[in-house]
Amino acid sequence: FFFLFLSINKMSNDWQGGEVLICGGTEWPQLGRSKGKRDDATEAKFPNLLLPHRIKSLMDVKIAFISGGPAACHVLAGDLEGRLYTWGRNEKGQLGHGDTTPRNNPTVVEALVKSNAFVTSGCGGRSHTVVVTKSGDSYAFGLNTHGQCGTGSVKAKGRGAEDLLLTPTRCLVPGAVTQVACGVDFSLWLCDQKVYAAGCGQYGVLGDGSDHSYNAKDSSIQIVFEAVSTPKLVQHIASQNVIRIASGQQHCMALDDGGNLFSWGNGGYGRLGHKIQQDEFKPRRIDTFTGRNAVPRDAVLSGGQTSSFCLGNGPCLYQWGKLKVSGDNQTYPAASDLTGWNIRSMACGPNTFAIAAENSVITWGQAIAGELGYGPLKKSSANPMKCEALEGGYVHQVAAGLGFTAFLVSPSHPKVAGAPVWCPPADLGGADVAKSGGKARGAAAAAAAVENGAEAEKEEEEQEEEEEEDEEA
Repeated sequence: FFFLFLSINKMSNDWQGGEVLICGGTEWPQLGRSKGKRDDATEAKFPNLLLPHRIKSLMDVKIAFISGGPAACHVLAGDLEGRLYTWGRNEKGQLGHGDTTPRNNPTVVEALVKSNAFVTSGCGGRSHTVVVTKSGDSYAFGLNTHGQCGTGSVKAKGRGAEDLLLTPTRCLVPGAVTQVACGVDFSLWLCDQKVYAAGCGQYGVLGDGSDHSYNAKDSSIQIVFEAVSTPKLVQHIASQNVIRIASGQQHCMALDDGGNLFSWGNGGYGRLGHKIQQDEFKPRRIDTFTGRNAVPRDAVLSGGQTSSFCLGNGPCLYQWGKLKVSGDNQTYPAASDLTGWNIRSMACGPNTFAIAAENSVITWGQAIAGELGYGPLKKSSANPMKCEALEGGYVHQVAAGLGFTAFLVSPSHPKVAGAPVWCPPADLGGADVAKSGGKARGAAAAAAAVENGAEAEKEEEEQEEEEEEDEEA
């Protein structure tokens, strides 16, 4: 998933803030994990929002940016005052509120406010979050077992041990950070036109020529991956002036000021664009984008679970990788059906895609909770389709993740006033627990959330391992 970075000057001059609309699932702890039909009571309390909904608590808040991530099941939104709101899944503290209780409602990350951190952008991994501030600092929170938060250390070590950063912690990156990107359990920082990486090096996603794996047992084979907790310079493109970065779940992209696009990491399904299905442990230039086909400086980049996208000259939206649940792999960049559209923002969930272009929003993919915003009559689409509920007005930005899509919409959009309003159930945790006096109940709820989440995440990881085995096969 890639967030098209806007400098705070451009943000203040051209964009005066908008409103967040969202569609998809609302039962965050079970989103994408539930097996079988939900009971009527749960369905009523946590409905799937099949059309874009306004969020009651944010209706009067001017939002500057939104973000998710191709592996994220939580949402980020920053307002014009620099405050960061987060909500969604929180089993590892990835919301930054000092606990592991999920949030149904957008909630301000108070620790960042107390640090006078003016947040301008961010990105979510599966269980961690990294943000950028106006001053060029970067903070991270959530699961840090692989060092993906880039704080320079991993406190919990050993099999099954977890290092949870429940509140924002400063990332150890040199210079001023302008953009971040997060995969499942790694992070990238763009700092003074150089790329830094930290986290789990599986598939070579750190771009340093190694996957940092070793055998942990002498008598048998048990492959583990060394945690890389201090962001390391991606040396292979250190001589390039990198201006944009993006990541999928297990692969990365970087664009330099000469229009060269590099990719590295998991090469399954052809998602790296090199005409072969091979992992790349170092950045490799994609041959398609050379000469007259060099990538424009303001290109939109985005990555999903097994797919990649780049807006080239024309404008022409190129795509490659496994683009549909069923169908052949595209191992090199090819023009999509969206060629000719003036695209300003694109976001990928694991297998869903969203674009803001001209006065339209276009979505497609394999939805699990109505996150494409088509309404009750259509759930998924193999081909790009307009989201009619938002047709005819300006949508500044889109964000996506597991089971949700969010839209940052101009206040003057003709369909905002008539859009349905989502009033999430009250949260019982963190500050809300303290206000209600229900600390014991809150602690119990948090413990239950962690226990249930651990079981669900184990199932999720086992499923991912099966998918990885299928890729290798």
